[in-house]
Amino acid sequence: MTDNTKKLLDEAMEALGADSCKRGKDWNGYEVYIPVYGNGGYVGLPLVVLVKDGDVRISTEEEAFEYLDHENN
Repeated sequence: MTDNTKKLLDEAMEALGADSCKRGKDWNGYEVYIPVYGNGGYVGLPLVVLVKDGDVRISTEEEAFEYLDHENN
């Protein structure tokens, strides 16, 4: 992961209010990073951060649920 990609990943996690992240299972050609929340956790949609070819973005609601299905299979 390049320094710029790492910076964008950190910014995405900050936008989600996460304390850190952990690597999830690859999905649809993306590296997946799961937000980790401290002190009481998080209530809301299970959004993840998707990374592909240096592009970093927060999943859509639909992608978040598709990823949950993928992760649990």
